[in-house]
Amino acid sequence: MTEDYLKFAQETARKAGAILKENFGKLSPEQIQLKGPRDLVTEIDKKVERFYADEIKKRFPDHGIIGEEGTSERTERELVWVIDPLDGTKNYATENPFFCTMLCLLQNKEPVVSVIYEPIVDHLYHASKGGGAFRNGEPIHVSKQEVIGDSMLLYCHAPDEKSIREAERYVVELKIAARDASRLRSAGSEMALVAKGICDAYLMNKLPLWDMAAGALLVREAGGRATDFDGKDWVPGDSNIMVSNGTSIHEEVIEIFKRSIEQ
Repeated sequence: MTEDYLKFAQETARKAGAILKENFGKLSPEQIQLKGPRDLVTEIDKKVERFYADEIKKRFPDHGIIGEEGTSERTERELVWVIDPLDGTKNYATENPFFCTMLCLLQNKEPVVSVIYEPIVDHLYHASKGGGAFRNGEPIHVSKQEVIGDSMLLYCHAPDEKSIREAERYVVELKIAARDASRLRSAGSEMALVAKGICDAYLMNKLPLWDMAAGALLVREAGGRATDFDGKDWVPGDSNIMVSNGTSIHEEVIEIFKRSIEQ
């Protein structure tokens, strides 16, 4: 059945991406709202999540659904779809084309199928457990970089004041230690950069399941690692994640983070 689930996820993500692309650059101020401190939502986020939920219910009526914009149905089932309709809402709302849409299938709370689609550049990433990672059908693999001073790092943090203040400390240290450390504001697209070897590691602090699940599987299937900040394999429910190419850079970035926020 994995192939059926993967085909469904790919086809549905492409359709969701078409909705995002059609409406890109056309939002009115009334269609952009705050759903929390420094956290935006648009009418398109909600529209795309409804689309995903309707498609899942039609095809797999017994499956559970967890969505960023509030969809929560049958979440204790063996098979649960995790939806991030628009990952990078701030980018989308400000007409920055770096955003994606994500769909991930959990089986017994473990990611087994994931799709990340960037509609503006038409990059469709997919992975299945044990099946490898791909972009537009071509295999991808993490980098072989082992020297943190030559590495390209990415990071993200929650929008609350404490997380922002912590980031001010550890980002400085990451920028000093690496060639660069950047925040691009789309977790799925940033993890895809790690999976295809463009960047070497990505740290996310205190973010929800839908930001992490699809990318965690993609990076692992591309030969990398996805752990919590103690180095244990990331599992759904963990609020922090570190994905990397799997070299010593992984532990070095975690150590820099811990040392910085403890100061």
